[in-house]
Amino acid sequence: MLKDLETMNGEVEYGTLKQLLDEWFRSYVDRFRDDNGTLSPPLELKRLHSLRVADNARLIAIALNLPERERCLAEAAGLVHDAGRFPQYAEFGSFRDADTVDHGAYGRKVLAREDIGRRFLESDWNNILCAVEYHNRLASDVPGGLDAEQRRTLDIVQDADKLDIMELVLRSVVDDGFSELPSMLPQISLNREISGTVLKEALEMKAVNIEKLATLGDFLVMLATWFYDFRFEQARRLVVERRIPDRVREELPDLPGVDRLFVGMV
Repeated sequence: MLKDLETMNGEVEYGTLKQLLDEWFRSYVDRFRDDNGTLSPPLELKRLHSLRVADNARLIAIALNLPERERCLAEAAGLVHDAGRFPQYAEFGSFRDADTVDHGAYGRKVLAREDIGRRFLESDWNNILCAVEYHNRLASDVPGGLDAEQRRTLDIVQDADKLDIMELVLRSVVDDGFSELPSMLPQISLNREISGTVLKEALEMKAVNIEKLATLGDFLVMLATWFYDFRFEQARRLVVERRIPDRVREELPDLPGVDRLFVGMV
C-alpha cells in the first residue's frame, strides 16, 4: 500500500501505514486548535468520533474475514472519513451540509491536496478518497462505477460511522441531554417530542430525511431507523451487542407507534 514499502510483508506494511495515518491525522487536527492548543468542543467531538469510526471499521472488516490489506484500507478510510468536517466548522460554524458544503466531497478535496496521498499506491489512495467522498450519501446517490473493493470499503465506513454516531448520541443524551446538538444542527431543539410526520415516515419507510428533523426526539427516531440501513449483518450484530436499540427506546416517550420501530431489532 505504501509506495516505499511495497516489498515488505503485510504485517510490517500495515503497522507503518497505521502509524503514518495516525501521525498525519493528529497534525491535521492540530491546525484547528486555538492559540492555547484547544479544539472547540464540536471539533473535539469529531476528533474522537474519527478515532472510534476507525476502530469500528477494523472490527467490521475482521468480522468479514477480509485480508489484512483491505482491513487496513477500511480502518484508514474510517480515520479520515470526516476530514471535511474540520474546515467546514472552522469556516461556517456549522455541520449542516445543506447550509454550508457537502462535507464528504469537501473532505476528498482536502485530502487530495495533502502530501500524504503521494505515499500510497494510486489505487489504494483512490479507494480511501472514494469512501471519504461518498460516506454521507444515500445508496441511490453513490456512482455506479465504483469497483467491488471501493464499494466494500465505502460500505464498511458507512456502517462504522453510523454505529459510532448512534453510540455518541446516546452517550450525549444520557450525560447532558445532548446539549451540543443545536451547535451542530441549529434547526433542532432539545425536547423529546416526536413530529408526527417523522414518526410516520420512519414506520413506513424505515428511514427519515435529516432535513425534516425538528427535535431531539425526531433525531432519536431517525437513529432507530438506521438499524435497517446497515450494509453488513456483522455491523448489526455490534449494534445489538451494544444494546443500542434498547437504549434508544429508553430515551423516547411512550407514544402510539414508537414500539413498532423496534420490532425485529433484537
